[in-house]
Amino acid sequence: MLRLRDGLKDGLGRAITYLRVSVTEQCNLACVYCKPRTGTLERMETPAMSRNEVVQLVKVFTSLGIRKVRLTGGEPLLRRDLETIVAGISPEVEGRVHLTTNGIHLARRARGLREAGLSGVNISLDAADRSTFERLTQKDGLGKVLAGLEAARAVGLKAKLNAVVLRGWNEDQILPLARLAQQDGIQVRFIEFMPYQGNGWGKDQFMPAAEILRTVQEGLGTDLEEEPGLGLEEGPARLFRIPGSEGKVGVISTLSADFCDRCNRVRLTSRGELKACLFGNQPVDLLEPLRQHASHDDLVRLIRQALTEKLDCHPMRRGDQPNLTQGMWQVGG
Repeated sequence: MLRLRDGLKDGLGRAITYLRVSVTEQCNLACVYCKPRTGTLERMETPAMSRNEVVQLVKVFTSLGIRKVRLTGGEPLLRRDLETIVAGISPEVEGRVHLTTNGIHLARRARGLREAGLSGVNISLDAADRSTFERLTQKDGLGKVLAGLEAARAVGLKAKLNAVVLRGWNEDQILPLARLAQQDGIQVRFIEFMPYQGNGWGKDQFMPAAEILRTVQEGLGTDLEEEPGLGLEEGPARLFRIPGSEGKVGVISTLSADFCDRCNRVRLTSRGELKACLFGNQPVDLLEPLRQHASHDDLVRLIRQALTEKLDCHPMRRGDQPNLTQGMWQVGG
């Protein structure tokens, strides 16, 4: 099949090279910034896409120039066939398959995922304190997450930590997480709290990236050294080196200083729906056409048409309300 490098562009001419794929809506945590705040763990539907369907749809995207794929959820490690999915995708993107996980089950599967072709893993860790972790996630699982981080690094996976910051919930964990990065020589990226269906987003809980950085610098008692940007395929974080350490601190300012002008990503939900923009655009169903034996060219036309309608920026930048018809666990973050 002819592979068209740099062949996928949106209606504004932005090159789309990064695909995020949610492989399940199920999760074994109930993080307050993700799930509706019912205070209970809820079991979501089983994945809509089979492993073969995931791989088939990803291959359509890679034929158009997608160069990096990130598997998300829900919690992707709840899929027993995740290693098979990784093995089917990895050759299509020259090994650039990454995973975002809460890390609860990572320790026992890190080696198998690495052998299947996984390149790197982002581990969601919003607290370095056991009780705060449990308050945020509704589960006592900090030890398992840290064991997963250690296992991932031991088998050679590029490992990063992701922490969503909510004022009134875990702003006191910013410094402990930064110190963990300093001590272990790893990267921790602090992410601004974003609005999703039912997650109780409010300005009183929103902490901008600039304030997060000040908290780190004042707490560590040193100025952070900003690194040159590595390109959006490496993620939208601004990275800062901690002097005297291999550790790095990053901030992802989705709302306070968005990166819409340089957006290079699209999302495929676990139901096989293409979302051109995280906070806008109606999803486009690719799964049903695939099951009805649509040709490769037919699927390509659906994708290209959807991208002509990709927004120039998310609605909040213009002061509008975002499209909150789906939760974070449904669109893969």
